[in-house]
Amino acid sequence: MPSLCYTGASRFSGATIGRVMAAYERGDPSVAGALDGIRGVAETMPAALLAGDLARVGTLLSANWRLQQALDPGMCTPVMARLERAMVEAGVLGGKAAGSGAGGSMFFLCPDDPAPAIAAARELGMRLLPVRWAREGVRRC
Repeated sequence: MPSLCYTGASRFSGATIGRVMAAYERGDPSVAGALDGIRGVAETMPAALLAGDLARVGTLLSANWRLQQALDPGMCTPVMARLERAMVEAGVLGGKAAGSGAGGSMFFLCPDDPAPAIAAARELGMRLLPVRWAREGVRRC
């Protein structure tokens, strides 16, 4: 079951994206490596989704998030780091920032019983947003 948590802070991605682009244009090997890794995760994700392998999907979501953070330290705010720790302790299968990070929302893939993750997010004051799987792509709930 997916869970989308609003961190309570607007996303300030412009500066973050600007720093990543500047590092890429300078030829920073860590940025190039992270971008290559993100592409690899994206290429692997469809097979995991089609197979219904939610454990693998969760692992890939978390791998993507680690790679996003490698692009720029500002990708993960302290609030996002606390939320991620709490959700991992609550047993989520994986998760990542929705979008470019640096605030906004985080997406987590919960096990069959999402109650511990929901409770952990609420305990931190996060707003849970409605989300569900859709074959057709993103749709308004």
